[in-house]
Amino acid sequence: MPEFWARLTNQAEQSVFGIRRWEWMMFGDTHYSLIHVAAAVITVVFLIIAALRWRQDVLGNKTEGVVPPREWRLPAMLNGFVNATFNMSADVLGEEDTKRWLPFIGTLALFIFICNIQGLVPGLLPATDTLKTNLALAVMVFVIYNVVGVYTNGLHYLAHFLGPSFSFKPGGLKFPWLFWLMLPIEIVSHIARPVSLSLRLMGNMLADHKVVGAVLVLVPLLVPVPFMLLGVMVAIIQTVVFTLLTVIYLSLALEHAEEH
Repeated sequence: MPEFWARLTNQAEQSVFGIRRWEWMMFGDTHYSLIHVAAAVITVVFLIIAALRWRQDVLGNKTEGVVPPREWRLPAMLNGFVNATFNMSADVLGEEDTKRWLPFIGTLALFIFICNIQGLVPGLLPATDTLKTNLALAVMVFVIYNVVGVYTNGLHYLAHFLGPSFSFKPGGLKFPWLFWLMLPIEIVSHIARPVSLSLRLMGNMLADHKVVGAVLVLVPLLVPVPFMLLGVMVAIIQTVVFTLLTVIYLSLALEHAEEH
């Protein structure tokens, strides 16, 4: 198995990306690896199985999902997670927009949480402790909320890049000098969003994984338990932070129509 994995990684490196060898001051040597891809695939497979179990146990019974599951098993856990995500999102987006965006928000939250928890399972590595995975998620969020803002509000969404006093209505440009100040500030602030999302998640999960791994190596019995419980808290908090910021960005993109 190790030989197969090494051969697969080498073939992918040569055929898809070529030889990549460079060093970043902050992250060190960036050797090509498929470990984060395998971890992400494990997460996706687990979520598919969990969704099928939930569909069978909750929607397949006589209540058709109206009554929550009585036994605290995988479908009940999934049901509680989605309900918590819905309630958190509804406080920011409102119930109507949350119902529309729950498939995206809930899937994102589930994927990040399961990836985070993998770091606490011996032999598994979280996909979210690499910049590649987190940057892909953050860029996806960045593209979606901007496309939604333009699709929903049209040119009014673009107007907020030009300052709070700007409008595309006649006479909307009240302070022309403010345009040159606000445009670069808004562009930098929006570009900083995916950067901060990805770096925050990577830094916290990488640090947590390293700490738990070091304690397991030094004292493998009993002592790692508090650190693993702390790791669960970190996994939950980082999932909430990433998901909540995504909801806030969607809310800001959707509300510009009311401002103009």
